[in-house]
Parts: sequence; C-alpha cells; structure tokens
Amino acid sequence: MSRQANPMMIGGFVLGALILLVMAILVFSSGALFQDKRQFVSYFPGTVQGLGVGARVEFEGVQVGRVTSISLEYDADAGSFRVPVRYEVWADSTKIIGGRIDDIDQAYRMLVEEKGLRAKLQSVSLVTGQYMVSLSLQPNSAIRLLEPDKDIIEIPTIEADRDRLEQALESLDLNQLVNRATGAMDAIHALATSDDLRGLVMQGGDTLREMQQLLTTLNAGLRPLLQRIDDTLADYSALAASTETQVNGLASNLQANSAQLRQLSDDLEQQIAAVSTSAKGTFQLASEAFGSVEELVGERSSMRHEFELLIREAAGAARSLRILADYLQQHPDALIKGK
Repeated sequence: MSRQANPMMIGGFVLGALILLVMAILVFSSGALFQDKRQFVSYFPGTVQGLGVGARVEFEGVQVGRVTSISLEYDADAGSFRVPVRYEVWADSTKIIGGRIDDIDQAYRMLVEEKGLRAKLQSVSLVTGQYMVSLSLQPNSAIRLLEPDKDIIEIPTIEADRDRLEQALESLDLNQLVNRATGAMDAIHALATSDDLRGLVMQGGDTLREMQQLLTTLNAGLRPLLQRIDDTLADYSALAASTETQVNGLASNLQANSAQLRQLSDDLEQQIAAVSTSAKGTFQLASEAFGSVEELVGERSSMRHEFELLIREAAGAARSLRILADYLQQHPDALIKGK
C-alpha cells in the first residue's frame, strides 16, 4: 500500500519554487519591474537588423532604458513599410537639476523640439552584430515625426553608419570600376611587353654601366682631394690651438691692463678730488679778497672818499708847482730879489 503524500510538503515545495522564481525575475530584470518607466518610440530608416528586444538604450553613453518591442507596420496611404521601435526610459536614470522643468516627459519633449534630441542605431559588437539605441543631441539635424499618438513621446531618428555606408556602396558603379581596372591592367601589360620598354631597359643598363665607370673615376680622383682636405683640417686644428693660446695670453694681458687702468682711474679720481678741494679754497679766498677790494673802492666807502680828496689836493699842489715853475722860468731873479 503506497504512502499518502503530505500536502504541507507539497505546498512548501511550491511556495519555495515561487519564491525562487520571483527572486530570479528580480535579479535578471535588475529591478526594472518596479521602476518608473516612460514609453518612447522611434522609426529608424533602413534595416534594424541586429537590434532585439531587451537591447540597451543609452543617452551619451549612459544606459537609461531598454527596448521593449519591435514591430512592422504598413502605411497604406504612403504604400510603404515602417518599423516602430518602442523602448522604455527609466525616470530615475535622469535627474533634473534647476530650471523650470520638473517632469521627465516635459524635459524629453523639450530636448526633442529645442535641443535636437535624436535616436540612432549604434553597433555594440562587430563580432556578434548586435545593435543598441543611442540617444544624443544633434541640433543641426532635421526633425521628422511620424507618431500621431500624443501619449507616447516620439524621438526622431538619424541614419546609422551602416546605412550611410550601404548607400555609398550602392551609389558606386561597380561595372565601371571593373572596366577601368581592367583597362589599367591591359595598359600595364601592353607597356610591359612593348619594344620601347625593352629598349628603355637596355638603355638603362648602359647608363648604369657608364655611371659605374664615372663613380670609379671620381673615386680615384677624390682620394687625393680627401687626403688634402684631411691635411687642411689638421693644419686648421693646429692653427686653432695656436690661436687659442695667443688669445688666452692676450686676454690675460688685457685683464692686467684693465686692472692697472682701474687703479690709475682711482688715483686720478683721488688727485682730482684733492685739486678740486684746493681750487674751491682758492676761489673762496679770491672771492673774499675781491669783496674786500670792492668794499675799499666802493662808492660809499670812506677810504675811497679820502683817497679822492688826497688826489684833488695833490692835483692842486701840482698846479701850484707848475705855476711856480713857469714864473721862475720867466723871472729867474725872483729867487734872489723876491717877489
């Protein structure tokens, strides 16, 4: 008789499995289930090969979200297909500092309309071929919106590098390139097998032989010239050494003469200073003497007045003597008889 299963053990096993499942979801989702998420959409031109659900969404190199869905839509009016890529951006991945905007949706709309926020497919690995959505500011790019739903924010797109490369390759005319390459190879082959090239090669060989002979002749003539140059350099070295010795002696003599000149200059300066002092004293004495003379002969000097009186009296006496002499000359006997 088989043993009956314990319901409590079964219930505990199921509960433990559920707990492990929830923990695994939390670990592998990195807590994204409980984050505040904002929905965005972009319509990429060209192919979205390599982009999958769960791919990273980065803004200037920082992961801000992940791709949630990729679908294919047919526009009957335009007759074309388009691929909407929807992705979520985590609100807590972007912090708003300052300004008049406090809502993340309003901030992203402003970036799209005023700052040129654009989405672009960017390669993650060239080996695996995986791509991600890269958001960046492109102020000079045109804005092109296709999403009529105002509840979801559409970020315009720009072409991926691979799309530009593909367009460049498509614009090339491969047939023309092949024809030009073939023509170039035919021309090279014709030139290589032409008689002119053979003659040119032969002439080149003759020219090389002539050049070899010329180099041999030059080598023979250059050896004496090189020997002369070596001798000249040796003489120049000896002359330079002799000149250096003479210059050193001359420099020593110049230094000694310079010292003597400085000593002579100092002696002259001392003698000039002494003469200058003596001359100043002499000039001072002369000045005082001239001052004394000026005081003696000045207009207001008493000595000058007395000297003038003396001169006038002397002049009067001289006149009297002259009159007496004239009278005696005329009357010589006056000395005997008297007047």
